[in-house]
Amino acid sequence: MSQQAHRPAPPTAAETPDLPAPVVAETFLPLAALLEEVKSPRVLRSDIDALIAALGRAPPPDESPRARADVLLELMARENPVGDYAGKGGRKVRHAAQDALLSLGYPYALELPPELLESRAPAKDSGKAPTGPGMGGVIGTLLSLLYQTLLCGLGHLLNRYTSIDLLGQVLSPFALGGLVIWASTLSSFFGHSLENRTLQRVGSVGLWIQFVFWAAASVFFMSSEGPIIPVVLPWHLTLWAAYAMRPVPEAEESPAPKLPTPTP
Repeated sequence: MSQQAHRPAPPTAAETPDLPAPVVAETFLPLAALLEEVKSPRVLRSDIDALIAALGRAPPPDESPRARADVLLELMARENPVGDYAGKGGRKVRHAAQDALLSLGYPYALELPPELLESRAPAKDSGKAPTGPGMGGVIGTLLSLLYQTLLCGLGHLLNRYTSIDLLGQVLSPFALGGLVIWASTLSSFFGHSLENRTLQRVGSVGLWIQFVFWAAASVFFMSSEGPIIPVVLPWHLTLWAAYAMRPVPEAEESPAPKLPTPTP
């Protein structure tokens, strides 16, 4: 008996394995079309993001590097308002065009305007605003605090032994002055350590009041006690502390470029 070959039955629709979908080449709008959308009065924020993304892609085969470089240089021009448009994350079109021009390599990267390199360079430390009192300011403020505390303590002891009023001993001008000295100095110290401008201002006002008080006292007693008084009284230490512990100036923010109002 002849042996009959058995062929497998064709798979049913339920048994057919899922085949991968055909890959469709990703297409993007031409750069010229994106530029027209961004220059429109009703530009969308998504249009700016699409333009920045297109600048990060390599030129298509039908576009010469020379033509792409000319478009990038036009976007980097200072008189072109499109360069100041900012997309997601605050990145400007001008900076995206700069990176795209550099990616083109020689000789197009040599055409980059020098002012753009300077504008993106980090600022020098010489022009930075002071960020705190520094070690000298801290030492001067501590010396001022300790010296004034010593004078107030001596004055309070003299007032205690010469006065029979217990309330007057507790609320003597020397005790109240010591509280003001410590409160303003601690407020200034904590304000700088915590970067709290309110505490810095409160402490600065108290430190300047101390300087005014001791300067006025030096002038007042100098006529009767001689020129030694200005040397003994701590007007110089309080001046040092008040100047060193002044509030830190706020960082100046560069004005944001004027952009067209994007349509949501």
